[in-house]
Amino acid sequence: MGRLTPADGFTVAELLIATAITFTVTLALLEVVDRARASFEAQPERSDMHQRLRVAVETLTRDLKQAGAGLDPLIAAPVMPYRVGARDNDPDLGVLYRSDAVSILYVPPGESTVVSHTYYAKNDDDARTFQLMHYDGASTDLPVVDHVVGLRFDYFGDGTVPLDPAILQDGPWTPDEPGAPMFDADLLQIRRIHVFVRVQAALDSMRGPAGVLFAHAGTSTSAERYLPDLEVSFDVALRNALRSSE
Repeated sequence: MGRLTPADGFTVAELLIATAITFTVTLALLEVVDRARASFEAQPERSDMHQRLRVAVETLTRDLKQAGAGLDPLIAAPVMPYRVGARDNDPDLGVLYRSDAVSILYVPPGESTVVSHTYYAKNDDDARTFQLMHYDGASTDLPVVDHVVGLRFDYFGDGTVPLDPAILQDGPWTPDEPGAPMFDADLLQIRRIHVFVRVQAALDSMRGPAGVLFAHAGTSTSAERYLPDLEVSFDVALRNALRSSE
């Protein structure tokens, strides 16, 4: 019988080197997979954020363009920087200006009744609810867009400088008719409205610390998973304003 020779083995140093190489390659692969997963999770949320912005812009633009149509300016202003209606009417509470609210009045084509649309920001930090709301001036008060963390309206006359909020709430008051809701006549100067909207990611895991990138902090600890807030600014000219101020 031939002599059996022991098989050659590995030294401890070789095993340690092989293990280190294996760990290095595995960690690199896991990092690539983690980045790919983060990108995969973020893509649907990023699309939702863009969609929320589009809905907000289209909704606000549609009604602001109609402001004052068919409306007698001696009875009501086409736009008012506060909430108006049967419930929680701001003037009844002494509130005559809110930067995050606008009320729009007009008569729809083919109709004779004035309709009211109030858009405002609803911020509930405790419930972590941030919404663009719509109130019809009567009983319907519903959210239009969720996760809206910034909403502002600035009002312009014929110039390039915003109207001072003070002049929009200090009179003179009109109309003089008994029982008619009073409003500041300076509101009839408004020709253009600048709108600012900001939305955030719905997932806490896509937001980092509160600051420039995030209005509200999330739970993400890695920039790889950051999905910063999106914002948009746009102007809407009140095409019925000249007719309303005659």
